[in-house]
Amino acid sequence: MKQYYFIIHHFSALKRDNFLNFSTDFVLPKKLGLEATPKNLNDLKLKKANEDKIAKEKLEAAKEFAKVLEESTVVVKIKSGEGGRTFGSVLNKAKKFLSTPAGIALTLLCAAVFITGIVYLITTTKILYVGWNILHAPTMLLLNILPVLLALLLFFFLTRKIGFSCSLVGIVLIFFAVVDRVKVSMRQEPLLPTDLTLAKEVIAILKTFPVYQLVLIGVMLIVFAALPVCSFLKSKAIVLPPLPRILGLVLVLACGFGANHLWYANQTLYDSYPTVDNPYFQVNQYNTRGMIYSFLHQFNIMQVKAPEGYTAADIRTLEDTDWTPPVSTEKRPHIIMIMGEAFSDLSENAHLDFTGYRDPMKNWKEICAEEGTISGHVVVPNFGGGTSNTEYDVLTGCATRYLGSSLPSYSFIHSDFDGMPRQLQKLGYETLSIHPGYAWFYNRQNVYPDLGFAASYFLEDSFDLATQGYGGYVNETATMDKIIETLDTHIKETDTPLFSFTVTIQDHGPYEKKYGTLEQNFSSDIELNETQTDLLTQYFQGIGDADEQIGRLKEYAESSDEPIVLVYFGDHLPGFSNGMEFFDLLDYPIDANGSPEEQLAVYETPYLIWQNESAKALKNTKTAAEIGLPENGLISSQFLGSAVLELFLSDYESPLQHENNQLRRELPVCAKNIYVDANGTYKTEISEEQQKTLQRLINWQYYKLFDEKNP
Repeated sequence: MKQYYFIIHHFSALKRDNFLNFSTDFVLPKKLGLEATPKNLNDLKLKKANEDKIAKEKLEAAKEFAKVLEESTVVVKIKSGEGGRTFGSVLNKAKKFLSTPAGIALTLLCAAVFITGIVYLITTTKILYVGWNILHAPTMLLLNILPVLLALLLFFFLTRKIGFSCSLVGIVLIFFAVVDRVKVSMRQEPLLPTDLTLAKEVIAILKTFPVYQLVLIGVMLIVFAALPVCSFLKSKAIVLPPLPRILGLVLVLACGFGANHLWYANQTLYDSYPTVDNPYFQVNQYNTRGMIYSFLHQFNIMQVKAPEGYTAADIRTLEDTDWTPPVSTEKRPHIIMIMGEAFSDLSENAHLDFTGYRDPMKNWKEICAEEGTISGHVVVPNFGGGTSNTEYDVLTGCATRYLGSSLPSYSFIHSDFDGMPRQLQKLGYETLSIHPGYAWFYNRQNVYPDLGFAASYFLEDSFDLATQGYGGYVNETATMDKIIETLDTHIKETDTPLFSFTVTIQDHGPYEKKYGTLEQNFSSDIELNETQTDLLTQYFQGIGDADEQIGRLKEYAESSDEPIVLVYFGDHLPGFSNGMEFFDLLDYPIDANGSPEEQLAVYETPYLIWQNESAKALKNTKTAAEIGLPENGLISSQFLGSAVLELFLSDYESPLQHENNQLRRELPVCAKNIYVDANGTYKTEISEEQQKTLQRLINWQYYKLFDEKNP
C-alpha cells in the first residue's frame, strides 16, 4: 500500500490518462499497489490501528523490564589474580611454577644465556665469524654460560630473589664488557684480572677526561648501581627453607671450584679453541673464546708456579760466588738506552714506496749503515702491547715468556732486583729513567727504584701534556729534549758515567685519526681503502717523528767529546685495530700459525747499538763478533741488556749475566718452543745440555723474583 500511495503521490502532476494507463498496466498487475476502494481503505485503517496498539504494548513491556533491571544486580564470576587483574589465574599458575625448583632453574638458565649473549655482542667485533666458530666448538659457549649461571644461583640462594640476582649479575657483567670494549679501543688490550686492582690508576685516567664525559660516566654508574638496588627492594623473596638454601650454596661452590680446576685453569683446553685472526693477540682470544671464559682463564694463570725440579738452594749456590764489581780507572761510556713505543720497520715493504715522501726511517737506515753499528731484530714477548714486559726482559736479563703468567712481569718485582741498572750502579754509574707517561702505569714508580734507578722523570712532574701533547701523548721532541737535557747536565756536573733509560709514548695506539686528517705519506701498488690508508699514514707519521729525534740524538753525541753509546729498540709491533689485516694485505712474512720464521716475525722489532768516536776509542769496547752476536742480528729481548754490558764493560760479568751471555752464544733466540742457533737455523728442539742451561736460567728467574729475599 505504501508503494501504491507513493506512486500516486509521485505522479500527481502527471496527466490523469497517463497515470491511469500506468497504474492499470504496471502497478496493479505487479501488486505494487491496491485500488482505493472503500473496502481497501477500511482495511488499511484497521491495520494501522492494530500496529499502533502493538507498538504501545511493546513500549509498556520495555518500561516494566527497565524497572526490573534497575532493582536487580547481575553478578558475573571470572577468575582473577592479585589486585583483581583479569587472567590472574594464568599469572598465578606461572608464578607458582616459577617458585618451583624447575621454574627457578629454567628462569636462571634463560637469564644466564641472555646475559652471556649481551656480553658477546658488546665485546665481539666479528660476530658472524665468532658464531661460526661457536658452531664448531659449542663447548666454548657453554664455558661462558656456566659461570654466569653459577653466579645467578649463588646470589639466589643468598637472597632468595630471582629479579635481584639477575639484575646484579647482569649489570656487573655488562659493565665489565663495556670496560673491556673501551680498553681495547684505547690500548688494544682486553680487560684482565689485574685491572680490578687499579682503582687509583682509573681515577688518575678519569681526571684527564673532559667534564661532559665525566658527567656521562657518572650518570651511567648511577644507573648501573640503581638497577640492582631497586630490584632488591621491589623483588619478593621466594620461600625457601634453610636446609635447601645451604645445600644449594654448597653445591654451587663445589661446582664452581670443580669447573675452575677442570676447565678454566686448563691451558691445553683453552689453547685448543679457535680464534679469529692472530691467536696470540689477547683481544682476538677474548673476541672468539668469550670475555667471561677468557677472563676466568687469565685469572687462573696469574700466579707463577715454581718450575718443575726447582730448589732455591741450587740457585743460591750460583749466586754466592766470589764475584764483586771490579775496581777500574778506565773511563766508561754513557749508555743512552731508548725503547720506542710500537717502533718497527714496517715501512720496509716491497708494496710501499716513499719516493716523493719523507722516508720514515731515513736516519735509522743511515745509522745502521755506518761502520761499527750493530743492528738487527730483537724478539720481544708480546704483539701489539705489553710494553713493560719488553722492559723487564732487557733490564733484568730474565724472560717474561717463561713466567707463565698473564700478569705484567713488573707485577712480581717488590724489592731490590739485581738487574742491569743496579749492576751499573755498582760500577759507579748514575742511573735515571724517563717516561712521559703516568708514574703509576705498570707500577713504574715503585719498580724503577727496585731495579736500581736513582731518579725517574714521569709525566706528572716533568712533562706537560697540554703543551707537549701530540696524538694524545707527549711528543717525541719533548721526550728527546728531556734525554739530551739530563745527559748534558750530567756531563757538565760530574765525571761519573750515566745510564739513561727512556720509554717513549707518542706512537702509542690506537691509530685511527690519531693525528687528525693527514695527507698520505706513502704510495702503494696494492689498492688500499680509505681506512687502511689512513691507519698506515698515521702510524708512519709517528715513526717518522721518532726517526727525526734519533737523528738529533746522534748529532748531539757526535759533537760531544764524551763517550756515548746509543741503544734503541722497539717494544712490540703495532697492534692495529684490524688485527693482522695489514700484515696479510702487504705480504709481510708474519703468520702466527705459519713456519717458525713467520711465527717469530710476529714478535720482532728492530734494534741498533751505535757509539760515537770517543766510545769506540775506549779500551774495553768490543765488537759484535768478539762477543758472539749472530750475523743475522736476531736475539731474544732477555739477551739484549747482557750483550750491551759485554760489549762495553767486558771486565764486568755477574753470575747471571755470564750465564745469559753463554747461552746467547749458542741460542741467540729462545722464544718458548722456537729457537734459533748461532748459525741462524730455526728449530723447535734443542740439545739436552742447552735445555739444562735454559732451565737453569728459568729457575734463576724464579729465585730472584720470589726466593732471593727469603733465604
